[in-house]
Amino acid sequence: MYMSDFAEKMESYRNMTPTQIINSIVADDDLSKDWSMFYHTLTDKFSSVGLGAKNLLPHIAEELGLEQEGLQDLVDDFGGVPELLEEFGTVATDIRYYSLYDAFHPLAIAEDIVTARQLFMERFRNMNPLEKKWYTAVVINQKRNGAGDNVTKKSLQKKYLIPANDFKTALKFNNLNTIIDKVCLGMGVGELMIPEPGSYVQPQLAKTAKSLTGTYYADVKYDGIRAQFHRDENGHVCIFNRKGVDITEKFADLNVESWGEEFDEFILDGEIIPVDEEGNVLEFKEIMPRIHGKTEEVRNRVAVKAIIFDILTYNKQDTYNFGYGNRLDTIRMHFPNVNITDTEVVTGEEEIKKAYTKAIKDGYEGLVLKGIEQTYEPGKRSWLKHKPALVDLDCIVMNATMGTGKRAGYYGSYELGVMVDQNVVSIGSVGTGFTEEDLLVVHDYYDSNRLGTIMEIHADIVTQDQDGNVGLRFPRFIRLRTDKDEPSEFKNLQELVG
Repeated sequence: MYMSDFAEKMESYRNMTPTQIINSIVADDDLSKDWSMFYHTLTDKFSSVGLGAKNLLPHIAEELGLEQEGLQDLVDDFGGVPELLEEFGTVATDIRYYSLYDAFHPLAIAEDIVTARQLFMERFRNMNPLEKKWYTAVVINQKRNGAGDNVTKKSLQKKYLIPANDFKTALKFNNLNTIIDKVCLGMGVGELMIPEPGSYVQPQLAKTAKSLTGTYYADVKYDGIRAQFHRDENGHVCIFNRKGVDITEKFADLNVESWGEEFDEFILDGEIIPVDEEGNVLEFKEIMPRIHGKTEEVRNRVAVKAIIFDILTYNKQDTYNFGYGNRLDTIRMHFPNVNITDTEVVTGEEEIKKAYTKAIKDGYEGLVLKGIEQTYEPGKRSWLKHKPALVDLDCIVMNATMGTGKRAGYYGSYELGVMVDQNVVSIGSVGTGFTEEDLLVVHDYYDSNRLGTIMEIHADIVTQDQDGNVGLRFPRFIRLRTDKDEPSEFKNLQELVG
């Protein structure tokens, strides 16, 4: 598909509803067009080096002969850079006919912003006005005509006759780009409906249980690093943390290569916990060198073990579709050499509280309750957690104060905040709970992540004084939450204070 054809389509979509856009795409049955690239152009970000409106605008203005002074005001008056081009776009003296691939792919692989900008401008100056407008709109992500991810998903299904449930399942385990490529090649989504070892899957998560009725598997809740363990048919291993970061190197001593039978391929879900020489579980703090240690010697100072509690796929079977009980049986049958979660079947409040009390006495955080026949739901917060009644918050660090005495040279306390009605609200400071190693690690981490340091904080209660100031009673630092980007969130102060 040529850029000229694409620009005409994008312009026509401005006067259509999303449904009409979908129907228009589906009705175009010209198979000579590169539909894969068309869909990528609707959905992709074509610069990973920061090419955007602010960077491009001065160069576009120079090309069009516009004055730099007052340029942003002019853009604001027209409603955006693409709209400005609609008014001031000029006809190229040497028009070239770019395919979508030739127009956009070089930008996607440019190694730096200067190269990307040069490639953009070379193409821009050789396009007609409508092409200029939509080329720019795509690159700076200002299309504003309704043609985006949702239109792509729905039109792909209709154009290539993909059942909606199959498409939805494929999206659980693959990014949209992968699906576009497979579908446009006529391969459908059959192979994409089973998670592929080596490709991170968003983990299923838990929410606080509001009632304790029903029958569940009551898994003990470990205080460790949530991890996903992958091994493909060639024996290649990947370990991902909760955010999808590859942490294989830091936990190579778990020997995932040896799990199960020699040629098994699988994705297992679990927790990595620190242990002493006798295998007893240690506090989470002891695992910090594994996360932040810069040498193998430092990282391996404390031993770890993996606790497995779920399986997403086994030898190309869609085990995520099994009930939880059957998934546990699959793990027990095929992985006799791994540590499997402590769990029991419980029914009703009395049995759940009994299992909870036992878990707390044994040093665990609480329980995670999972339905007997509940399937694995990637990215959904559909398990239930039952934890102690103390305050447990993920707080963003708003400021830090240097310490004195033994803490001289390090931050001694940190001002904390949580989200209340979409605003960060201060809830006081924390200066206790830190080991000597914590002081160093947290100091360095905060210096490198001033706007995004999240801490897990435990306290007895949240308080509010007569002036409305919120604070924590007996707050103590538990750990850095390097796996999270946002603090705990509340609708209002009443929900926070309880």
